[in-house]
Amino acid sequence: MKKGFTLVELLAVIVLMSLVMMLIFPSVRKIYSSNTNKQYETYKDMMIKYVKTIPDYKSKTYICLSDLGMPKINEKLTCNGYVNISEMKAYLTCSNGSNNVFQDSGISVPGGCSNV
Repeated sequence: MKKGFTLVELLAVIVLMSLVMMLIFPSVRKIYSSNTNKQYETYKDMMIKYVKTIPDYKSKTYICLSDLGMPKINEKLTCNGYVNISEMKAYLTCSNGSNNVFQDSGISVPGGCSNV
């Protein structure tokens, strides 16, 4: 007597695995998107902490990301932004070539700020 799986059993396993993947994939995608946004929010928090290390930062209206000397988020990204001193709030926009991957709503980077 030969031991093995029948074609019906193999197809049943494939169908069950497909159903499990269809249930898991949207959740994984949502978690990935959430973690990506948290990365930018953490970077903005770091911008504020870096500003506080600059002497006489309170005498300025804003400080550009390029003036902070922070490490890049990612070598493939070009970012620009600033910290509004009066609100102590960071604004950031990042792009991967011509595609914006992150942008704060209503951001208007001052003209003196250059990309990092």
